[in-house]
Amino acid sequence: MTEPAEMIAWLDRRIASAQTWLADHGRRSKKPRPEMEIETKEYDIARFEEIRGAYLKALAKREDAA
Repeated sequence: MTEPAEMIAWLDRRIASAQTWLADHGRRSKKPRPEMEIETKEYDIARFEEIRGAYLKALAKREDAA
């Protein structure tokens, strides 16, 4: 199993990458990408954040049980 710290760092990098993409190519950029691409990145960010939260919750529950 992947170490928890590594998994959280990976998720944080994915979130940061998608947020950077939105900053560079989102609605407020000089040449925004198509709306569908922007919505997909926003969806990705929301899902990664949801996964990160669930992972942290499960990790805390696991540590409490130990």
